Amino acid sequence: SSHVYTVERVSVLGERARERLGNMGYGNISLRIGDGSAGWPEHAPYHRIMVTAGCAALPPPLLDQLAPGGRMVAPVGPRMEQDLQLVTRPLDGPLRIESVMKVIFVELVGPYGWSPADRG
Repeated sequence: SSHVYTVERVSVLGERARERLGNMGYGNISLRIGDGSAGWPEHAPYHRIMVTAGCAALPPPLLDQLAPGGRMVAPVGPRMEQDLQLVTRPLDGPLRIESVMKVIFVELVGPYGWSPADRG
């Protein structure tokens, strides 16, 4: 990709990542500290989306931000065992969702992640 957009919820991790990426000379990565469950709609659509926290369900905002012909990988399912799902948005027709393997990721938090009552 010519440019990468990433969202980190934990500010200290985001600041460390921003510093490291800058020190390594990566000028084509934009990092925002905030709610990753909502994506980054200002720069959508995206041809590739990687969700790095487990979701109870695929977050609608991320599906909305997936470009025609794009692919998204997301761990979806219960807290202690998710399916790594490959979501493909064809140029025409409905989304295709394929389960790749069983995984365990940390919980996605935010309005489109796990609710506080459901989190472990």
